[in-house]
Amino acid sequence: KMGMMTMKRSAQVGSLFAIISSCLLLASIVVTTRHAAVVTNEDTQLQQNDQSSLRRLVHPQQRIMTGRRLQEQPETNLPPRPAVKLPPPPAVVNEVAPSRLNEEQKKQRIKAFLGGIYPHLDDDMLPKYLRDTMPREKLSVMDVWDVDKDIAFFWHIPKASGSTLKNIMNFCFDLKRAENTDGLPSMEFKRNNILNMDTTSPDGLDKSFEYREEIFSSGIDLIVSNYFLAGAALFTEGHRGRTFTIMRHPIEIAQSLFHYRKKAKWERTYREDWNQITFKDYANSESYIGNWVVHQLTGTMPWVQLTDEHLEQAKNILKKRVFVGIADQMDETVRQLREYFGWKEKEPFCAFNYLHSHPSNTNPHPLIERGSETWNLLAKKEKYDMALYHFALELFAGQREMIRMVKGYRGGGA
Repeated sequence: KMGMMTMKRSAQVGSLFAIISSCLLLASIVVTTRHAAVVTNEDTQLQQNDQSSLRRLVHPQQRIMTGRRLQEQPETNLPPRPAVKLPPPPAVVNEVAPSRLNEEQKKQRIKAFLGGIYPHLDDDMLPKYLRDTMPREKLSVMDVWDVDKDIAFFWHIPKASGSTLKNIMNFCFDLKRAENTDGLPSMEFKRNNILNMDTTSPDGLDKSFEYREEIFSSGIDLIVSNYFLAGAALFTEGHRGRTFTIMRHPIEIAQSLFHYRKKAKWERTYREDWNQITFKDYANSESYIGNWVVHQLTGTMPWVQLTDEHLEQAKNILKKRVFVGIADQMDETVRQLREYFGWKEKEPFCAFNYLHSHPSNTNPHPLIERGSETWNLLAKKEKYDMALYHFALELFAGQREMIRMVKGYRGGGA
């Protein structure tokens, strides 16, 4: 009898445990299901947001406001959530993610990266007041060039022989340009051939935009800016720009910029913290900004994921509006610029001597090996600028025929 009672109690306890286990399992299923639903809803919302961004993605320059400061650029086409990664070295991390910026911070970030003023666009979504590089058929000389009013526009890509070229244009070709050289901007020539107006910083561009007619009336021959679109915004129907630039291999630019910015205390882009890291650390960090040239040409921020469409837009702008030089071929670059613009050298071999005896702002530094791990990493990060650079090499090779046509339009013969 005692044994039967013990068995009965054991059965009751077993049933009780079974009931409790079933309840716990059911609760677990409910929690898991709710969690899955939350995750699914979040992912669905993220996909919808991305699709909505893609639907809003038109030609990037259609978002550019014409002839005045940019008020807002949507943070469109953001890349999907990245996989979990180890954080880069602390010395590199110093920027807030775009998604955590308030509107005012975002506007300031956009202004710092793109310059803050934007040009009128023509029907092809190209800067309206920049001349075509190639003269079009059936147009008169004055329709193509207005030598009395057109101003050369040097889009200065950093660390691509720009400082040397500026000296050549100043001292060899006697060209006047605007550049802030002495305290507050002023409509005075503070140094030889240099008007003391800033066209290279966002704040300076704001001021230059307000006084652009006075700048053009001062007799300058040249506008220089690191910002393609903001520089293009300075030109008007009465004073059109004829644009040129010098292209350099993107990985060479990345190396040169890294070593220059960590020692150039006189530059507003000086980075003292980069002295605590290696170039490999920098290349692997989240703060590395790739494809700078394509971003500048298309008016897109670094947080916008570039596509082949952006690359084609950049190629179209470069082909139609920009005369291209190559940093590795500066002798030929200067020769082509001289012929294309009709510049006259003050003294024989002046440009040659500057190129080979007095190069400006040189920056010796260690080089990474082509094909190395870091090189291959940057080749991926600079995918679009690499493609644009090779396209620029093709343009450069074909410009001799263009020069013959331009000289013919100017009446200079072949």
